[in-house]
Amino acid sequence: MKLIYTFIFTVLVLNSGFAQTLKFASAKNRLQFLSYLMQNSNSIKQEQRTTSGISLERIVAQSTTDNTLHTLSDSVYLSYSASRGSTFDFNNMLYAYNYPYNATPLFNFSGLFTQPKVLFDTYKHWTINPNTLIYGYYESAYGGYDISNNLISFHDVFADSVTNRNTTDYNTFDVYNNITKGETNALVSGIADSAFKQYFSYNTANKLIKDSIYEYHSGSWHLAAKSFYTYDGSNNLIQIDCYGNTTDTTFTAILQEQLQYINTYDGSNRLLTVLTNMYDGTTLTQSAKDTFAYTGVSIGHNFNTSWRDYQYDNINHYWAPMFNMTKILNGAGLPDTVNIKGFDSLLNSWVPQTMEKFVYDSYFNPDTMYEYDYNFTSFPSTPNYTTVYYYNIFTSTLAISNAKNEMNTISVYPNPAKDYLTIHTQNSINGVYITLINTQGQLVRREKLDNTGSINIQDLVPGIYSLVLQDINGNYLKKQNIVKE
Repeated sequence: MKLIYTFIFTVLVLNSGFAQTLKFASAKNRLQFLSYLMQNSNSIKQEQRTTSGISLERIVAQSTTDNTLHTLSDSVYLSYSASRGSTFDFNNMLYAYNYPYNATPLFNFSGLFTQPKVLFDTYKHWTINPNTLIYGYYESAYGGYDISNNLISFHDVFADSVTNRNTTDYNTFDVYNNITKGETNALVSGIADSAFKQYFSYNTANKLIKDSIYEYHSGSWHLAAKSFYTYDGSNNLIQIDCYGNTTDTTFTAILQEQLQYINTYDGSNRLLTVLTNMYDGTTLTQSAKDTFAYTGVSIGHNFNTSWRDYQYDNINHYWAPMFNMTKILNGAGLPDTVNIKGFDSLLNSWVPQTMEKFVYDSYFNPDTMYEYDYNFTSFPSTPNYTTVYYYNIFTSTLAISNAKNEMNTISVYPNPAKDYLTIHTQNSINGVYITLINTQGQLVRREKLDNTGSINIQDLVPGIYSLVLQDINGNYLKKQNIVKE
């Protein structure tokens, strides 16, 4: 399958004439945006320092087998340079692509694709051609990065490029690693068919407050769309207002608000609800509502364990349930089973659609995913599809966050230590994982921090170890050398 992440809160210009069409994303696509909101709640720009010698793993291939036909249905191969890696998305677990490999890097909320979860140099994709039903090469993508791993270029090439648009995209960043400008060109048979620019503005706290999209038309650049972003006192993004015009081809009409997102959060700054309002030709009207729930209060997780999607029925005037995803966690606090249900209005109940079961490796990355599709009466005893993830080990020199935000201040004591280490945070950090590496660069311990904040090191050989702390999404929190007596 091909990943197509539609633009969820901006206006996409579809042809060389100005015909803006709002793309209201499906539940699967919209979760990409919602996942971003959940992962970036209460985010504050951070200083960074570079470290080295951390052994991690990154995904280099993925294959999905159709167990009914006993054939490959989809596969991916990736290559990297330097020490760039990958991070699994525990929010977007609707189907096999929980590593969002290929997506439009521009014309989306700052950071969604400019600092992607998979920092590949090349991406190769094979799948079943929907026209010929033959498995084969489908597309390639190429990423380019600066020293801070910001995505500065992205190129997408399809096998049948005569009929499918290829794209070439470029981003520019400031000294704070904020994207300031994005440029994109859509090509048909190598000829530029359309071109766009997007500019981003920030406040003194480095929070995005506005972006503006321009289209190149008839020899000139014209303002095509703009969005405004509002935050609460905890820097949670509580409202997005998106303006455009779906009928004007002259670029002279005043931009009308086409989309509005209103978000609420809990006391731990976790996203609870997203209300989507759309312009119906007269006014903004309710369109969709998403609700989230989480497991745990003090420790908890950065990812949701429940997500429900509702669409507003303007004829009968009620919120119609559409989609429900729940996650069952294993002992390490990671989703072991993901249940996906749709709502049957005739039965007036949730009906199973898909069940996914995950097996993880020692780095807490998925090793295998088994997909079971509901056949109207029950799930099959054997999976319909099996997805296998392949990794390699690399030595990371990625920047480790040195947070200015005091809630992320972490202390490790005693040091030296003989039996136990204690990790103390001024406030809870969701899903902290501990990695211990010896002086030979070997991984000797990988575990989740429990409620006591204590690590038993009695079995370790005396010596110096590197302690690395990461959150549930793989973001670095701290690195420190410790001495085992």
